[in-house]
Amino acid sequence: MLIDLDVTPVDRERVRATRPVAYVVVAVAVVTLLLLAGSAVLPRGAGVVEVLKADGMGLSASLLTTEAVYIVRADGRVEATPLCAGCPEWRTQVTTGQRLRLGAGGTLVVDENDAGAATFLDARTGAVLWSLSGFPIVELVGGRVAEWSPEDGVLRLRELRTGRLFWKRPAEAFVGDDRRVVLLEKGRAAVYAAESGRELTGWRDVGVRGEPGAVAAQIVGERLVVFDAQRIAGFRLDGLEREWQTPVVSPFGVGGCGDGLLCAIGFEGLTVLDPATGRVRWSGPQWRLVSNGGLLTDESGRSARVGLATGRVEHDFGRGRPIDHLLFYPEGDRTTLVGAADGRVRGVIPRVTPDACQTAGDLLSCLRYDLTVTIWRIKPATT
Repeated sequence: MLIDLDVTPVDRERVRATRPVAYVVVAVAVVTLLLLAGSAVLPRGAGVVEVLKADGMGLSASLLTTEAVYIVRADGRVEATPLCAGCPEWRTQVTTGQRLRLGAGGTLVVDENDAGAATFLDARTGAVLWSLSGFPIVELVGGRVAEWSPEDGVLRLRELRTGRLFWKRPAEAFVGDDRRVVLLEKGRAAVYAAESGRELTGWRDVGVRGEPGAVAAQIVGERLVVFDAQRIAGFRLDGLEREWQTPVVSPFGVGGCGDGLLCAIGFEGLTVLDPATGRVRWSGPQWRLVSNGGLLTDESGRSARVGLATGRVEHDFGRGRPIDHLLFYPEGDRTTLVGAADGRVRGVIPRVTPDACQTAGDLLSCLRYDLTVTIWRIKPATT
């Protein structure tokens, strides 16, 4: 279970409107992107190719992989549409959900719905493997599933494919990785082996009280990092001895970033720390979002590739919205795509809302304004 650093800024675009973006000019085989800040010119990319267009009517959740696009609809239909020969193609009916994830062993998890159900399916065949009820909080922990029940306050670790119970313990909240699960209870923590439930470190006071689904703790490497309104502290997982404590104002998202660093997003922007010592490497009050691709976005919507070890801006992308390894520049009836790694234009697609898009390998999927799901293949940039 991870606390997402990709925190949504306040001024997110609505269905047909965006925050200020770059202006795109397209003329005969030349794609020139003018950035608002300085009108810098980015080189031309190799383009995109449309692969598939699917019906997005009634879409509740979707997931793009390199083999198929999976769609959950409001009426509970789940569909797999293949993106290659011999790839998954099926339809089935389950309790609908607003979250769709792919776990180990090709297991799809559909949850977050008014019925309080979680359904586990075979991603290749669409067969329903098993299900949970009672409004459980479900997280994928390594190749297992952690289920916390609000009815009895008990955490259960189960086999992902079958639902077979490995072990259970009472807890207020939890975090975990593929080897360990940390239980949080009344400001204390204990460490257990994820596979067997064997106690590795007994209960210790760590000064944080978690709530299921919004835990103020993270496993980062061999440390448990906890945070509250005024501080971040690091504890060795082996023994839960506190190594350091650093004052940080109102952090609300903490996680590993860059090359062995710790990033905290909070009321005063971004703080980057050394997880071994807690020493602040640098801070940037203007930065409000850290994307999955490692790009930073400030409060005005400007994005940049920043050296997380130093805080130095390596490439300013202007008002591009980062999604994984791409930046989106919507304007008028089209969107220009720019590669985050090299700043090269990848191509132009019809106008989309960036937050309705996802990537997998060289594929890009977006729910468009006409309620279709379109998938494009992004060609490599030419030299």
